[in-house]
Amino acid sequence: MSPGGRSIGGARWRLIVDGADDGASNMAVDEAMLESYVRGPAAPGPTLRLYSWAPATLSLGRAQRAEGAYDADVVRREGIGVVRRPSGGTAVLHEFDRTYAVVGALGVPPFTGGVIATYKAIADALASALARLGVAASPVTPHRGSRRDAGAACFANVGAWEIAVNGCKLIGSAQARRRGAFLQHGSIPLRCDPGRLEDVLGSRVDRSRFIDLERASGVAPDVAVFDAACVGAFEETFCVTLLPGTLTESEELRAAELRCWKYDSMAWTHGGAIGSREARWGPPVAR
Repeated sequence: MSPGGRSIGGARWRLIVDGADDGASNMAVDEAMLESYVRGPAAPGPTLRLYSWAPATLSLGRAQRAEGAYDADVVRREGIGVVRRPSGGTAVLHEFDRTYAVVGALGVPPFTGGVIATYKAIADALASALARLGVAASPVTPHRGSRRDAGAACFANVGAWEIAVNGCKLIGSAQARRRGAFLQHGSIPLRCDPGRLEDVLGSRVDRSRFIDLERASGVAPDVAVFDAACVGAFEETFCVTLLPGTLTESEELRAAELRCWKYDSMAWTHGGAIGSREARWGPPVAR
């Protein structure tokens, strides 16, 4: 059975379309799904989840240094949440964006390759989704000697197999892998305000390197239209059927545990580790 309880005879994925939630809840759900693929006795079909954030939230990369990464006074004054992702990369301000997450088992089709192969496969689907919205975007192919610039803002840097329009990153992605399973999630800014990001980060950014879906398409983005384009593109790219589903009971319980004992913890958010209180009182969580 799939994580959503459906038979996976044939090429079928689970589709979860969520509204907006806080950062700790969103990251807890993503990691709970990842764990379900680690623990699963068989390799179920992958899951595509689409979701948003409320309140506005700054997410930090798994290994990113929190000190100096953002302006704490601005974050408090504006009511902006801060959360640390289970995946890598640098800071992303989730305010007027839509986030995707793909979770699945490794070593079975369509994710039989390494990290870069997984990025490429998902990048092809994301580029196809944008094409359905009238945006001529393309995955960034890696080349020898390429590297990311130093800096706290994820969207100021374009990495291999991320999605760019005229050299500007439109979709940034990050991955986490754990014992035969993977999570890849990424942000698609429907609208973005580099000035707002500068305020939150407390530092200047190169505004010429930022683009959003509204400017790229020339049309005010509609979340339902965007979601439909993503679903159609993933189905076509991977030759699968996406079946609407929900979290299992065990995933819901694990997400609640992770939210409380990991993602809502200052020790994790600011130090990237589980605090002694959480380790002593809470259920086991990945460090």
